[in-house]
Amino acid sequence: MKKSTLTIFCILAGCIFFLSGIWIYFQKNLDRVELGEGERATAYQRHYLMIANDKDTGMWQSVYESASKEAENKDAYVELLSPEQMNGYSQADCLKIGIASKVDGIILEADGSKEEQHLITEALKDGIPVVTVMTDDTATSRISFVGLNSYQMGSAYTEQIQGMLKDKGSTSVMFLSTSSSKTQETNLVYSQVKKELESRKKPGQSVDLTEYCVDSSADFDTEEFVRDMFVSDESLPDVIVCMDEVVTECVCQALVDYNQVGNVKVIGYYYSNVTLNAIDKGIISSAIALDMEEIGRYSVNALDEYISFGHSNNYYSVDQHVITKDNTREYRTEDEK
Repeated sequence: MKKSTLTIFCILAGCIFFLSGIWIYFQKNLDRVELGEGERATAYQRHYLMIANDKDTGMWQSVYESASKEAENKDAYVELLSPEQMNGYSQADCLKIGIASKVDGIILEADGSKEEQHLITEALKDGIPVVTVMTDDTATSRISFVGLNSYQMGSAYTEQIQGMLKDKGSTSVMFLSTSSSKTQETNLVYSQVKKELESRKKPGQSVDLTEYCVDSSADFDTEEFVRDMFVSDESLPDVIVCMDEVVTECVCQALVDYNQVGNVKVIGYYYSNVTLNAIDKGIISSAIALDMEEIGRYSVNALDEYISFGHSNNYYSVDQHVITKDNTREYRTEDEK
């Protein structure tokens, strides 16, 4: 009798264990993100949302591609969303969509607005960690920031500018950015350059350092400002330091259109095809770029670490590269080499 009871108990226990395993399996599969249809369908354990100000720029595409590649290794999927692709929607609206969709994590370039700060806090309360990239906002509940080291970036710019100063007299240097690229980080870079140039300049040299931010809220504002600056020779500085990709490409075109190649020295930003070609042709001297692949990879690592262990590094510093004629080939794709 006891033997029979023990047998029945073992069978029941085995059935319960088997059914529990099936339930867990289906529960996990319900939690996975399903993408595609039919044989092309792919399932992922986690769904991350990346919000880009301008998803079509080379910079954001590099960040997205790197993040997607890293996410695949961690059984996750990164979706790219930009306010520009949704008429009438703001970055805050994209955040709201992410929260309402209950994504597992959000990656975005902070804009510093009160509404966004509130939404980042709301996201974390809903169990959705947020990582800021390139532009930070320490007033938020973001779990991590992935971006530049302003000291190192400032030193890199200073070294390039120093070689462009006149041997004697004053050299006018303008830092040119747009409203979308002007951030707390770029302010710190500007301050670092100003400090280092003051200590590095030689006897007889002086530097007139200024900065200007173009309102880029409307289409073609940046192009119009750069064109007007080149039309009026009096407003042209000796050196232009571009602080974003769009400004760099506009300045490259203006240098050619208004025959100012060689008269105005330019330090560009990032390595788009336009910028690399301009460096190779001697139109501009060099360009400085953050390692966008590191930004994408680190942002996904931060989310994965936080979700897995409940914490992550507060700050990930990425490398920056100085691009000159000597190394442009390293930044071209295989098809371009």
